[in-house]
Amino acid sequence: MITQLEALGTALLAVANKHRDDCLATLEKAVLEAVRSALPKLLEEVLKASVTALHPTLAHWQQACPNCGKPVKAHSWRPRTVTTVCGPITFERPWFVCPDCHHGFSPVDGTLELAARGRLSAGCREWIIGLGATTSFAEASGWLEKLTGLSLSPETVRQQTERCGEELEVVQQAAGQQVKETQEPAAPLDVAPGMLVIEADGVMVRYLDGWHEVKLGYVAGHQEGEMLSPSYIAARTSAEEFGSRLLAEAARRGALEVVAWEGSLTQRGLAVLRDMVMLGDGAPWIWNLAAEHFGRRVEIIDFYHATEHLWTVAKALYGEGTPETKAWVGKRKGELLESGGEPVRQALAEAKAKTAEAAEVLRIERGYFRTNAARMDYPSFRAAGLPIGSGAVESSARHLVQQRMKRSGARWSKPGAQALLNVRSHLLSGLPLAC
Repeated sequence: MITQLEALGTALLAVANKHRDDCLATLEKAVLEAVRSALPKLLEEVLKASVTALHPTLAHWQQACPNCGKPVKAHSWRPRTVTTVCGPITFERPWFVCPDCHHGFSPVDGTLELAARGRLSAGCREWIIGLGATTSFAEASGWLEKLTGLSLSPETVRQQTERCGEELEVVQQAAGQQVKETQEPAAPLDVAPGMLVIEADGVMVRYLDGWHEVKLGYVAGHQEGEMLSPSYIAARTSAEEFGSRLLAEAARRGALEVVAWEGSLTQRGLAVLRDMVMLGDGAPWIWNLAAEHFGRRVEIIDFYHATEHLWTVAKALYGEGTPETKAWVGKRKGELLESGGEPVRQALAEAKAKTAEAAEVLRIERGYFRTNAARMDYPSFRAAGLPIGSGAVESSARHLVQQRMKRSGARWSKPGAQALLNVRSHLLSGLPLAC
């Protein structure tokens, strides 16, 4: 190890002599190249010094076969090459072959947590997957080489990123099923602070066979007017299956936390779960999902989406871009915000359509405001300090989905898209990769 450090010192001194009075850009490039060249050898020396199983004396000890448990002596020493964040390294480790079950293994691989036949370290995979989930696989490959000196193909970046997403998919599906069956969190709790807020929405993504909706879930704490500690899920799937995913994530954030018990002392009590807010745009699948999976809750129609419906009515009644349209919407918005949905429903009831098309719009929008009346009690929601806008989940549609997946010419397979959505959701939720 000292020899390698001395060699690095000699190389840096040579850099100083070669580039005397050169600009900073030249010096930093030359120093970076010298350090990068030395890192693999330094890591190899640290590995040899730190891994007990690589000690020549201890390597002759018998090891239990991980397959059948039989004590086994070392068969030979075999080299292994792994690409790490310090660069490619090669080291020899003792290799054991069980005479009974013929299973080959090395305890060194277990100590270093290296997958069988894996060519990348966990740290290197994390870098690759993070970049692959952030930008195109080709750009990720280029930035990886520029920033770290590691030369890996775009195909390698794609494979590693999608493989991680596939593993996360298995975990998500299992968690959803477990929570449905047990009504207990399937993962360690990460309780969101304050009032738990759940938002759901959809965004269109172009697949190989056309455009499809990706459903988004946003879970966060709401405290003193701010959304805190958000987490995300995203999937192109049915509302029923998405509901299981959303329930699992909400459970991880504390939605199934019991805050009290109701009932007499002599009878079995009824658990009272944590209060929560469900925000959405009025799509029936969102409220059906909330009714099926969540207990005591406040359901709120996003105020912006409610006003969009007002614009739809006004344009049908008074035309596109007319002063009457603008005035009608302005008055209804004020009523909706200050008095709730009743004045709006009254105005819709009194409205007179001049065409069959306008009459159909009125019929649909009267039903929308009637069905969602309780979800538009904005004066009460505001007085209680509750959020009335689903901007958080709409923002996540942009930064979680669109920025990565709606690139020029992008077409996604269903498995590839889901794998990438899983990785991006996981990373943006602040969770560590264990792929």
